[in-house]
Amino acid sequence: MDSKKLRTILSSEFSYSDTAVKYLLTSRIKPSYEVMLKLSKEHGIPFEAWQDIRAWLGLPPTRTQLKLREQSEASLKCAQPQN
Repeated sequence: MDSKKLRTILSSEFSYSDTAVKYLLTSRIKPSYEVMLKLSKEHGIPFEAWQDIRAWLGLPPTRTQLKLREQSEASLKCAQPQN
């Protein structure tokens, strides 16, 4: 499945607005349990995909996701004891 097909499904079958679809595809929000269940049964999108839908779709991470990843890696390096 690609992002265009998922965008079409979300906007047509579930009547999500363009803004809501954008937020769903950038992992800012997640769909309701009922929507996830229907997407799982009818379109084969597993529940786990919504943890990081961009990665599941094979899209590159957003700038915000990259920044958060860099910050968490930096904090891990600072937290490690130095010998």
